[in-house]
Amino acid sequence: MLRTSSFILSNFRYPLSSTIIRLASTDATAGSINAAHDKFSEREQALENQYFRKQSEELIKNLKTKHDELDRKTQDLTREQQELRDEIEKLEAWWKPKSPSTSTKNKT
Repeated sequence: MLRTSSFILSNFRYPLSSTIIRLASTDATAGSINAAHDKFSEREQALENQYFRKQSEELIKNLKTKHDELDRKTQDLTREQQELRDEIEKLEAWWKPKSPSTSTKNKT
């Protein structure tokens, strides 16, 4: 009896120590929200699912935006490459030495 009463008194004198012991417990089931299976745990689980769903949707939205931006940049670069190829062909055609005319071939 004396031992029990001293334990109770120590809890009244040092309530924080029992809380710390409870929080530092390695027992996975103690205080587990998922193990309770009551309305509070269901609500907490629903809120958690809602939060992660929202986070996932934001990530997907950002990825789609970046993907679209990269698509536009790729199309712009492809168009610029084609314009440069066309410009190179024009310059090569302009700088290409003219073939000698047939009249000069006959003279030699």
